[in-house]
Order: sequence, then C-alpha cells, then structure tokens
Amino acid sequence: MAQTVLLIFAILTAGAVFPAHGAETPYFQGKNVTFQVGAQAGGRQDRIGRAMAKYFTKYVPGQPTFLIQNKTGGQGIPAMLALSKAPTDGSFLSMVISSYMEAPYFGAPGATYDPRSFAYIGAPSTGKQRNILVMHGRAGIKTLDDLKSREVILGAQGVGNRSYLYGRLIVEVLGLKVRWVLGYDTLQLHVAMEQGEIQGRVNDAASMLTERPEWFDKREIVPLLAMTVPEDLPPIKHPLVATIPSIMQFAKNDVQRNIIRKINSTSRLGAAMAFPPGTPENIRKIFEDALLKIAKDPAFRTDWEDIVLEGQPFERMFSGKEVIEDVKSYTDWRPEMMSMYKRLAHEAPK
Repeated sequence: MAQTVLLIFAILTAGAVFPAHGAETPYFQGKNVTFQVGAQAGGRQDRIGRAMAKYFTKYVPGQPTFLIQNKTGGQGIPAMLALSKAPTDGSFLSMVISSYMEAPYFGAPGATYDPRSFAYIGAPSTGKQRNILVMHGRAGIKTLDDLKSREVILGAQGVGNRSYLYGRLIVEVLGLKVRWVLGYDTLQLHVAMEQGEIQGRVNDAASMLTERPEWFDKREIVPLLAMTVPEDLPPIKHPLVATIPSIMQFAKNDVQRNIIRKINSTSRLGAAMAFPPGTPENIRKIFEDALLKIAKDPAFRTDWEDIVLEGQPFERMFSGKEVIEDVKSYTDWRPEMMSMYKRLAHEAPK
C-alpha cells in the first residue's frame, strides 16, 4: 500500500517545480524606494537619476517602485542632510556628486554630514570633463585677449555650485574683470544669455549641444576655454569646441595646477549613488549587483547615449569600492589647496 501511494505521488508530481529549500520573497518586492536627485527636473543629473531608476526596477530583485525626488539648492547641503538622516532599510537612495562632498570640510553652516560614511553602491561614468567657458556672440568677445581687455558679465547658479567654481577659477587664472550675476538654475542661465542679462557662463558642452543646438549650428556662442586637462581635449566632437585651449596651460602655480587636476579627477563622482550611513551590507550589495548588470544591458547603453549624455557612448560602471576610494581621495584637502578652493568655491565674489 505504501509503495502504491509513493508511486501515485511520483506520477502526480512529475515535472512539477517546487521552491528551492529556504527560498524567500525578494526583500524589495512590493516596496517603494525614494530616489533623491539634488538637481532640478530636466537637467542632466535628473536624466541620469531617471534612467537609473528605470533599470533598477528591471534588475533589483522584487522590482520595487522608484519615486524620484528632486531637492535643489543650498550647495547640496539639504539633499545630503536628508540622506544622512534617512531610514537604513533601503527605502531611500540618493545621488552624491563631488560638489556635495565639500561643504562639511569648508565650514558651511548646517553641513553636519560625513560624505565618507554613506553606503555607496557605485556610479556610471559620466565621461570626461567637458565644461567650457562660452560667451554669447552679441558680447563681441571673440578671443581670450578680448576677454582680458574688458569687464564681462558672467552668470552662475550660486556660490558652491560647480559651474560657479569653474568660472571663479578661470577668472583667477586669467586675471579677468568680471561682474557676477547669481541665482539662476541651468535653464534660466540659457535664457539669461539669450536675453542679454549675462554675457557668458561655464557649462557642460555636451548638455548645451543638446539643449541649445542652434547656438552651435548658427555659431551664436563663442567657446573660449575648457576646464579639461590637455590630455582630454577636445571635450566633445564638434568643430566649434574641438580646438579651444585647456585652462591648465594658463595656470600660474602648483596650487592652481593641483586644483585643476583634482577637478578633473572626479569621473566616478559625477553620478555616484549611496544609501544612508548604517545601511546593511546585504541591502547595499543588492543594488551594487543590479548596477553591474545594468551596465551590460544594450537597452540601457542606448538610452544612456541617446537621452542622458546626448551622443556620448556609455563608458563603464564603477563599483561601490571604487567610488569610496575616490570619495576618500577627493575629501583629502591640503591646507594650501583648501584655502584657495574655499575662496573660489564657497565665498561670494567681491
């Protein structure tokens, strides 16, 4: 009788698939993850965040729902404070770019977070630095000699913003006379240039090529100088910017040269992502594994080239270990560099 029962059970269960021993529901199944982006909607950082959220949904086991939260302003301090105090259960993820890591080291009010304490999952490479100083054609400035010969009006988002630092550094190195107008967001700066409120600005060349292609096609702007180090020129493949010089060739001393090198060494920190301090390693590892799988997805690579970096191919994905190495290096400030950097990046122009 027992043999008959066993035989019937074997027949009925032939081909059936049973859960593996100890199999569990994926941790993130049915969960929501807030994905914080410290930039306004529509900009490059926002495009990166939305692209990553789309593919995290595909590759994180359990396919959680991602909610993009844009938090801007304040030198990135509000966004980083939110990250530092967020739950450690994997429900809050944030982008952490290099400029957000500076405030705690330069005495910025309220910057009580430690960038080294975040649980980094990794980062997509955002490519080589392509930031350039451009002047609108109506300013009548065609060369660097023209730029040096008169006072010019430059615009930027505000003190502490990366493009503001680039502009201040260029002014310092070239000895320019500048009147600054601050308080814009990225898209407002484009409009301010078109309306003549400002004459020029520093911005990512590839982003401008996508957002204002007519500037390039009609040669309405005059690119003058690249923040890129010489070995990385030209910053993008366009005849209008292919031959502009690097700021490095005008640097007057080692401090200036070292700051330029530091700025150009942050390819892993343009779109780093992290959980709050104290997040369990197994949660961090789930996202790091998903990140490395995303890098191999042809659809992601296509989206990255078409939507995120506007024609620039995807290069590679960095692991959490690689990112934290860069974080430690970037936050290691020598006194002489800190003094100059603080003046240029974190103090209002006089």
